[in-house]
Amino acid sequence: MKLQYLGALADIPSGSARGYQTTPELSVFAVRVDDKVSVYRNRCPHKGIELNWVPDKFLDRDGEYLQCSSHGALFEIHTGKCIVGPCGGAYLEKLNSCVQDGGLYIEDQGSGD
Repeated sequence: MKLQYLGALADIPSGSARGYQTTPELSVFAVRVDDKVSVYRNRCPHKGIELNWVPDKFLDRDGEYLQCSSHGALFEIHTGKCIVGPCGGAYLEKLNSCVQDGGLYIEDQGSGD
C-alpha cells in the first residue's frame, strides 16, 4: 500500500479540522478529536460540492458535527453519516488514513481521482 503524506498531526489541534488539496482533482479534510483522526473526501453527498467555503472550516459552531456550508447538513465526525439535511442517511466518503511518526497519511488515491 502506497501512502500519501498530508501533513503533521500537530497541525490539527483536537477539536478542529484541516483541508488538503492532494491533487488538482482531490480535496480532502482531516478532523481530529483527541487522538482520533478521520479523513474524508471534501465532497457533500447531496450536491457534490466542497463542504467548506472558508479554509479549514468544516465543523459546526459547537464543534460537534461536520457541516456543509452550502445547505447546513450535519454529519457525524467519526462516521461521516448525515444526520440532518437533504442528504439524510448518506455518508461522506471516508478515506483510509494512518498516523506514522507524527505525520498524517492517506492511502494514495492515484492520479485518476
